[in-house]
Amino acid sequence: MATSQHSSSTIARRLTFSPRFSGPYPKSVSFPSQLSRTISPLKSTASRTVVRAVAVTGSDQAMELDISLSPRVNSIKPSKTVAITDQATALVQAGVPVIRLAAGEPDFDTPAVIAEAGINAIREGYTRYSPNAGTLELRQAICRKLQEENGISYTPDQVLVSNGAKQSIDQAVQAVCAPGDEVIIPAPFWVSYPEIARKADATPVIIPTSISDKFLLDPKQGIPGFWSSLMKFTNT
Repeated sequence: MATSQHSSSTIARRLTFSPRFSGPYPKSVSFPSQLSRTISPLKSTASRTVVRAVAVTGSDQAMELDISLSPRVNSIKPSKTVAITDQATALVQAGVPVIRLAAGEPDFDTPAVIAEAGINAIREGYTRYSPNAGTLELRQAICRKLQEENGISYTPDQVLVSNGAKQSIDQAVQAVCAPGDEVIIPAPFWVSYPEIARKADATPVIIPTSISDKFLLDPKQGIPGFWSSLMKFTNT
C-alpha cells in the first residue's frame, strides 16, 4: 500500500494493486480516488532492469513507482527446503502418508512443560524487548549447558542469542564477506549456505568431500586456485 498527497488539503489517497496479474508482477493498479493510471513497459536503466514501473498521474504531478527487486535479491535462488516442505504439506493434506525430512523440526508437538512455561511467561508480562544479546538468565543457562554437556567453558558476556542458526550464520557472513570474496563450502552442505554467500555479494565455491574423510576438508591435499583466496567460512 502506498499513499499519495495532492493540493493544499493534503488528501491521502490509497494505492492498491488489483487482483489481476501477469506473471508474478501486477498488471494493473486500482485507485479509489480520481487519479489516472498507466503501466509503463519493461525498461532498463544504467544500473539495473526495472521489472515493472507504475506511473501515477495526478492533476498537477506525476510519480513513478519502481517495484523491481535489487540485483542482490534477484541473485538468490528459491529455497529448496521450503519447496520440499510445501510439497510434503500438500501431500499430507491430500491424505498421503509422508515422512518429512526437509525442514529441521521434530515430528512431535512442543512438550507440555515448555508450552506451559511460555504461556506463563506471557501471563507474567515477559513480553517486552530483551537485551540485544539475550536475557542474562538465558545466557547463563546456555553457559551451563555448554559446560555440562559439551565440556566448553564460556561466560554470559561471550554468548549472543539469536532466532536460530540461519540468522547467526547469515549475519556472520554479512559481517566478514565483501564483493569478490569466495566462500568455501564443503559438500554435502546445508542448502542455505550458497544463497547466504550470494546475499553477501560473495561467490560460493563448493568442494566435494568423502565419507571416508568424515566429510572434512584436508588442507594437505590442496585445492588449486582456492587457497590463494582468504577462506571466509567453512562448514565443519
